[in-house]
Amino acid sequence: MRLVLLGLWCFPVIPTANISYPKTLPCEVETNGDVVKVDCTEMSLKNVPRGIPRDTTNLTLTINHIPRLNSTSFYGLDNLTEIDMRCNCVPIKIGPKDRMCTESVTIEENTFTSLRNLRALYLDGNQLYMIPKGLPSNLILLSLEVNHIYRISKANLSDIRNVEILYLGQNCYFRNPCNVSYIIEDGAFLQLNNLTLLSLKSNNLSFIPHQLPTSLKELYLYNNNITEVTEEDLKNLTNLEILDISGNCPRCYNAPFPCKPCPNNMPLQISKNAFKMLTKLKILRLHSNSLIQVPFEWFTSATELRVLDLSTNFLARDIGVTTFPKYLGKLEELDLSFNYELQRYPQTLRLSCSFSSLLSLRIFRIKGFVFQQLSAESIAPLKLLPNLEVVDLGTNFIKMTNLSILMELKSFKIISLSDNKISSPSDGQDDVGLFGGEPLLWSPMTAATQYQSNEVREIHYFRYDEYARSCKYKDKELGVVTSFVNKKCSQFGKTLDVSRNNIFFLHSRFLNLREVRCLNLSGNAMSQSLNGSEFTYLTNLQYLDFSSNRLDLLYPTAFQELKNLVVLDISNNNHYFESEGLTHMLNFTTNLKNLKILMMNHNKISTSTNTELESQSLERLEFRDNRLDMLWRDGDTRYFNYFKKLLNLTVLDMSYNNLNFIPPQVFSGLPDKLSELYIKSNRLNSESFPWEKLQLLQSLQVLDLSGNSFTNVPNMLSVCTKCLKKLILHKNKILKLTPDFLKDAYSLKYLDLSFNRIQHIEKSSFPDDVVNQMDMLLLHNNRFLCTCNATWFVTWLNRTKVSIPKLATDVSCVAPGAQRGHPVISVDLLACQHSYLSIILYTLMTSLILSFLTLSISSHLFLWDVWYIYHFCRAKLKGYSRLHSQSAVYDAFVIYDTKDPAVSEWVTKEMCVHLEDRGDRPLTLCLEERDWIPGCPLIDNLSQSIHRSKRTVFILTNKYIKSGNFKTAFYMAHQRLMDEKNDVIILIFLEKVPCNSKYLRLRKRLYKRSLLEWPTNPQAQPYFWFTLRSVLATESHKQYNNLFKETL
Repeated sequence: MRLVLLGLWCFPVIPTANISYPKTLPCEVETNGDVVKVDCTEMSLKNVPRGIPRDTTNLTLTINHIPRLNSTSFYGLDNLTEIDMRCNCVPIKIGPKDRMCTESVTIEENTFTSLRNLRALYLDGNQLYMIPKGLPSNLILLSLEVNHIYRISKANLSDIRNVEILYLGQNCYFRNPCNVSYIIEDGAFLQLNNLTLLSLKSNNLSFIPHQLPTSLKELYLYNNNITEVTEEDLKNLTNLEILDISGNCPRCYNAPFPCKPCPNNMPLQISKNAFKMLTKLKILRLHSNSLIQVPFEWFTSATELRVLDLSTNFLARDIGVTTFPKYLGKLEELDLSFNYELQRYPQTLRLSCSFSSLLSLRIFRIKGFVFQQLSAESIAPLKLLPNLEVVDLGTNFIKMTNLSILMELKSFKIISLSDNKISSPSDGQDDVGLFGGEPLLWSPMTAATQYQSNEVREIHYFRYDEYARSCKYKDKELGVVTSFVNKKCSQFGKTLDVSRNNIFFLHSRFLNLREVRCLNLSGNAMSQSLNGSEFTYLTNLQYLDFSSNRLDLLYPTAFQELKNLVVLDISNNNHYFESEGLTHMLNFTTNLKNLKILMMNHNKISTSTNTELESQSLERLEFRDNRLDMLWRDGDTRYFNYFKKLLNLTVLDMSYNNLNFIPPQVFSGLPDKLSELYIKSNRLNSESFPWEKLQLLQSLQVLDLSGNSFTNVPNMLSVCTKCLKKLILHKNKILKLTPDFLKDAYSLKYLDLSFNRIQHIEKSSFPDDVVNQMDMLLLHNNRFLCTCNATWFVTWLNRTKVSIPKLATDVSCVAPGAQRGHPVISVDLLACQHSYLSIILYTLMTSLILSFLTLSISSHLFLWDVWYIYHFCRAKLKGYSRLHSQSAVYDAFVIYDTKDPAVSEWVTKEMCVHLEDRGDRPLTLCLEERDWIPGCPLIDNLSQSIHRSKRTVFILTNKYIKSGNFKTAFYMAHQRLMDEKNDVIILIFLEKVPCNSKYLRLRKRLYKRSLLEWPTNPQAQPYFWFTLRSVLATESHKQYNNLFKETL
């Protein structure tokens, strides 16, 4: 039996597609064919863990605390092709402030030399001061961003001649300052004949490196201090496809980061022929370079250009007359955002007629251009573009437009007009909108996707580095792709986003948009009572986002004209729902025959004119953050069948509804087809939730009760429900599992018991015939007691094949103390097998405790008697001897009133200077404010300072003599005279003190030189310091008056 347990404990392994590894490995292992990925991200590791499968190809050690790597760190991992060890020592200004890293990661020479298959190495964020030596010659990718590498030389790069991708950015900028010039040796990169990508962003560079290899395809030089791009800088880069020189001579107005423009606010000086030889260029980014014009000569040779970023410059005037678009027939994406003129608010947008030449243009961004009216003439050059799919006109403070003119852009898929000031007309006004009276010279801005992807990417124009990645993601330069419109909405077809405007009233003429499939009207503060006529012309609309308004559901006919509507979002419309006595006709869903998804979250709905919702098509209802606790309160039976007539409903989310109980009758009033029920983050507990009523939900497969206050689970889950596949009890207060909890629950595939208070799990709670068929079991962050009672549980964890996330890290013990924080799976079961040893230990501990109690009681009653007798006898036998203090560390301990600034200044600027810095033999002084140990008790600091100093000097004033600190210190110093026969006290008076003290008169007789007064005559001060130094240098017993010396 013991041998079996030992085998389970020492070698618990998980076989995964012929890959075996110990369960104690604090990492996630994923296999896909020949690729074996081991992810140890954010596991608080202090070294490379043991037990990593030998066939591992990709190893991630990101966000840990590994301080050192050497040649044994990756021993046996010969198949590694990628090592990602980023962010193990992030620079102080970038990293977390709760655990700052002050010492860089040490990488010994030849650490990676034996890894012949290594192709990619990520070492960003480790405070490295040089490129590691002994890198394998076959390395393809090397990333060293966010370190302290300030010098690049030929010798640094000699080991990686075959590298193709090299990241050296962010080694010298405001969040990772270097305080030195960034140096690149001429021709340093020339030896890298295969280099295709080079990133030197954010390195305080003032020039474009010379002699770059001609193989380069991507060059990133943004956020540096380059002021000029000459014809010679890029002429040999004939294969270059991506060039980013943004953020050089930046436009600093409203920049949310330290921003330094070029001298005299000059733009980046780019030669007209700078890009002449870049015939293969596909992406050019010139964001934030303070450009005031775009010469057409830049693009005469760049006929393959697909993406051009000219955002955040000063091109507002030039855009109206420029001719450069005529040379960009293949351009697919153009960004002109935030080129507005300061202190100007022009009447309309003016685009040069040359924009009509961009026949391949797909995406056109012109946010933050700032103008009052969007007219047909404004977009006239765009009407002829056959491929234009995306137009972003957000944040332009547009007040007037006729939305129907946008339908003239026949090929459009997405048009964004969000964050403007568009208002809808009333019956007596034009369709254009409301006119404002602001002068033209006033500007509202005075108050402070990638080419490779088909998805339209959201751009953040005022980030220092839009393409920077966090420690958790190693995607570079392209950034994390996030859609700038709701993907779930835009997938229906043509999308119009007019969110966050001033559309407080809707009229059917305003929304004459028959082609639109997705419409976003959120954030407009509309308080109109919709009656079913407002969206008459939107006959094809399938997705309507009406969230964050002030919807008033006075009429049951609201939205009825939207016959093809599939998704409706009316979340965050709580304004009128929180008012008393209003009519809320929530049965409007009856008229929406194609509606499948309805979102009514965050509305605080606590009353409804209708006692039932009705729909034959609705499949998903999100009813989060409302007040079902008010609708279902005790005594009110009207709303028990509130969801019953939603005949096709399969998903119901009623989380965050402040429910402390659910009436049992509600379960019989839920739709028969309901398969997913979410009741998260309420106030339910074990007593108030009727588990047995779940059997009424014959189709229920997912039940989420996380974030409640359950303390136990049902006696037998299979009795409550036979069809449940997923049960989530995350973040409750469950203390234990019932013995038959999972008995016969054969349909259950996913069980989440994480973040509870479970201490024990018995064998009967986890029957093998049920648990072994599960796909996922979550047990982390509980309070397991790793005593001998947990023997079965530990054994089961070691042998089960069920997937248990975070098993080696967060399924841990809280007790006993020796096991606290250790993984449950690594508990040593052999200790529980040695019963004889346990008896011995029990007997021994009992004896020790009894002995300790006896000794404690005896010492309490007779300690001083015994102590006195012992020392009395010892003195009789050995005789009396003088006590000696600890070896002196300081020449003097200076005690003074630290709260008196004048005294503190005299001590630090007069006394310390004369005694410590001058003289043939400088003295060592101990000062409270300088030498005391922080956090140590006052008495301890005081005692140590007095006993570790040869003398104790008191700096006295009339005020300080009366303080308790002085008296305490004086008594402790005087005690040395009693114990050691050593008078260490020296008194210095900074003020005249009335001589009525008997002690002072006696001391003047015995030891006059120990009393000194600070002279008022500056000429006498040198003699004062001479006297004080003499007193400190001479032993006290030699200075006593011979008439009064004690004869020993």
